[in-house]
Amino acid sequence: MLAASQSERPLKPLNFHEVDDLGFAAASVRLDATNLPAGYAATTLGPLLELLHLAENQAFEDPVAGGWLSLNGAATLVNAIRSRRDSWICPNTRRLGFLRAVRQRSDRDEQRTSFLMDAKRAAREIAGLPGDSPGQLVGALGELESNIHEHSESAETGLLAFRAATGVFEFVVADSGIGVLASLQSSASFVSHNDHGKALQMCLTEGTSRFGEGANRGYGFRPLFIGLMNLQGYLRFRSGDHALILDGRSPQLGMARLEQKPFLNGFFASVSVTI
Repeated sequence: MLAASQSERPLKPLNFHEVDDLGFAAASVRLDATNLPAGYAATTLGPLLELLHLAENQAFEDPVAGGWLSLNGAATLVNAIRSRRDSWICPNTRRLGFLRAVRQRSDRDEQRTSFLMDAKRAAREIAGLPGDSPGQLVGALGELESNIHEHSESAETGLLAFRAATGVFEFVVADSGIGVLASLQSSASFVSHNDHGKALQMCLTEGTSRFGEGANRGYGFRPLFIGLMNLQGYLRFRSGDHALILDGRSPQLGMARLEQKPFLNGFFASVSVTI
């Protein structure tokens, strides 16, 4: 536990830069939560869920239980996820929700449809995204959920989540499966590839997948880029020891940059859109 209570310590906003620093520190056994100069406060969905993903898979101290992460308005979401519920939408605001890729109820297709409709409604009515972009972005969210089943080999770990605020819509798709590189390597066309960053680049390229060249299959990112036309977007894709990041108005793959990151099991995608 922290030496002082969370209320007595300064809180820094949790962003991806902080997540990377914490992840690298944990990987090199330098993360001592008892001596952190400040705690962290969750302000956006992507950094929060990526930190929790890293904590679970790198087996470092749970930042919530350790008292060095304040969940703020995301406490009900995190509690619902950790209670192993199939899905949850904030009953009061409808601004926040999640869905598991593998669901136990027999009406799982209806659950999926209902979740995507809630996400689309939040993008349109709460975030205020214009035109067809709410439908296109939520269509991409559905495609990414399908990718978990097709590529992760661990669909039971898959999770989708969204958050909407005035002028902002963000979503996360994550799993703890085999990761993008191992998925591509399962195809004879890509068996010689051994770079997580290049694998991320390839998976975002239209028509590239574990099913091989000429299979007319891919990871389904085209609807995402269409939905981001004329909008300010921040996209972060993580797998293995790299992140592929796009940032700007009408972001396209040609704008992407690869960065070395702490190792992350499976696949993690975070998309944030502002108007």
